[in-house]
Amino acid sequence: MTCGLGILQGQSSTNVDECFRLISMAPLRRHNTSSNYVTDLGIHDMNSFRERLTWVAPLITRVFTVVVGVAIIGAFYSSAPEKTITLEAGTKGGLFDVMANRLADDLAPHGIKVNIINRPDSLKIIDDIVDENSPIDAGFIASDAPAEYQNKVSQLGTVMISPVYLITHVESDVRDIAGFEKRSISLYPVGSAASAICEYVLGSYDIDLVDANSQYGNGETIVKNITDRITDVGCFVDVPSGASGEYADAILDELANPDIRFIPIPQAKALQARRDFLRPLTIPSGAFNVFPPRPSVDIDTTGASITFVAKNSLPGELVVMIAHALSEDYRGSTVANQAGELPAINYTNLPVFNKARDVYSGGLPWMYERFSFGTAAFVDKFINRYSVTFTLLFLVLSTIGSLGIPRPYSWIIDSRPRRARIMIEATKRRTQENGRMSRRDERNLALIERWLEKESFGLHSVAEQLRHVRDDLRSSTSGPDHT
Repeated sequence: MTCGLGILQGQSSTNVDECFRLISMAPLRRHNTSSNYVTDLGIHDMNSFRERLTWVAPLITRVFTVVVGVAIIGAFYSSAPEKTITLEAGTKGGLFDVMANRLADDLAPHGIKVNIINRPDSLKIIDDIVDENSPIDAGFIASDAPAEYQNKVSQLGTVMISPVYLITHVESDVRDIAGFEKRSISLYPVGSAASAICEYVLGSYDIDLVDANSQYGNGETIVKNITDRITDVGCFVDVPSGASGEYADAILDELANPDIRFIPIPQAKALQARRDFLRPLTIPSGAFNVFPPRPSVDIDTTGASITFVAKNSLPGELVVMIAHALSEDYRGSTVANQAGELPAINYTNLPVFNKARDVYSGGLPWMYERFSFGTAAFVDKFINRYSVTFTLLFLVLSTIGSLGIPRPYSWIIDSRPRRARIMIEATKRRTQENGRMSRRDERNLALIERWLEKESFGLHSVAEQLRHVRDDLRSSTSGPDHT
């Protein structure tokens, strides 16, 4: 032990050479003196235990720091905003398709890509949204949602009350719904929401639709079939008077045609009682043309609530932007609703996205108003997901600091002098036992020198120790005994 202390205290080179010579003979003496052997083994075991103990705490803190760092990187990565959504719409060129494309145009300036998939049997849209394996994220529906879907999808609001239009040619002898019996009829495709609504309305009056007598198309096609006398009657669901947009203007102009007669639905309130998504309404005289008025009298009918629904997993940032777009597009008045009445969240039996509710009640959140969508969505997502976690982490670290317990980084830095001394002692011991310095020991000493370059606090004594060890090792490996 005196020899070891002499090296650490920087004694003369002669004493150091003598120490190395004596230490190099230590293995021989172990064989000759059992008590010295036991003592040396005890010292070696104690040194090994000290090495392990000194390295455990910094290793744990390093692992903790790495885990926290990876978690933070993962939090940032997972907070990246979603910028793609897939919508399913009905018949190409139909109302749902037009509404989906309008939404896509609204979201495009914010960098949000909307993929639109069409299917004529639009009644199946909600089935695809509910399906976890389906790529469909959302879409417009005009039907009640089955009870088993209540916990699988949510709504962003009803955006339109679309009247059911029963029409015939002005010269036709059809004057009421009963006259639709056995007549040729124009409808939306079978399986579509509009076709299902017409089947329900006409079926309530015991009128059966015969496929051989039916023609299929969108609203514009149905009106044209009536004015051109291709079919006797028509039934479809479309935009109300007062709606805006290129599509709405075109179909409303068609409905102002004087060759069209509108057939009322007298029992509209009774029909609504059996279907939650239907609402009785009146198309006022002059809705499509004030003078001469088209229609010439008020027409009682029913309207279908068109609601935007989505998977419950739809990202919150998309909910915010979609709700804002729907609010901008459909808040105006029509013959079916007052200004500001839509979007509405109480017209259907589906749960509502909370963020959509907030947008409708308080407008676009201030972050989305002041920053780009990408920046605002990232901050919003990060705060909503991880604010509690990082707050708790901050409180834990603050509590540790206030109690005087070293923080993880402090454990690593403050333990460097002790670790450096143990590394130096271990390097000397292994070099003297093996007769040469291993690459591992060379790396350890280089590491200590780097520590000395970066830090001075707590390491000034280690610098002197390291200098003596370097000199001693050079002397021991170049002296006569080594040769």
